[in-house]
Amino acid sequence: MAEAAVSMEEYAVSEACIACDACCNDFPDIFIMNADHTLAKAIAPSPKGRFDPWDIIYVCPVDAISLIKGELPPPPAGKKKKTHEEAAVDAGPIEDNRPWEIRWDEARRRGEESYWDRMKRYGMATTMEETVNQYLFRVALPARVPEHPMKYKWNLPDKMPDYKFDVKLDATGGKIQFKGWLEDDRVRRLCGVSNSFPDRFLRELELPSEKGKEIKFNYNPQEKVLDIVIDKAV
Repeated sequence: MAEAAVSMEEYAVSEACIACDACCNDFPDIFIMNADHTLAKAIAPSPKGRFDPWDIIYVCPVDAISLIKGELPPPPAGKKKKTHEEAAVDAGPIEDNRPWEIRWDEARRRGEESYWDRMKRYGMATTMEETVNQYLFRVALPARVPEHPMKYKWNLPDKMPDYKFDVKLDATGGKIQFKGWLEDDRVRRLCGVSNSFPDRFLRELELPSEKGKEIKFNYNPQEKVLDIVIDKAV
């Protein structure tokens, strides 16, 4: 007897997406970021029953995800999306007493940030050097909290808090895996409203030739740089 076909659920991401990376981090088999990291996109359906569709829809802070194929069940009782207003945390010290609207207008007039600065928030601002015995990776992290009206309304700092890190070689020794995440609740609040500002990232970098045998890393908080050194297995 032929097996019954598995029902699939398909999702779509609207232009309201702020490229926060939340859906890509939590459901990487379904969503990826576009090449410019300006918009998430759904790349594959999901078997019915694997996930609660509301968990997928609610992971987006701006309601950009919708179920376009499959039956959407009633919203689960007692579960709702948190808005940035509900996620309020204690206000920080006011370093500039002028109205926040004036401070935001000054920041807006400075122009848009560079592509390189935006990539820092995804862990993608990396360079690599190779020596006879080692690979040397340098990951530049953001030095400043990205500009957004709420940055000034909520009195957030301009200096980006330090990320936490986990860095390791994979089991084959052929690539490194590193992830970073923000723990500062005040700044993480902005991740739900600001474009291209995920609260965490996970990246894999393949080693170009010889495999690695040992990995060391060091973070410089003054320069906001993570240095990763891999000894070759030679």
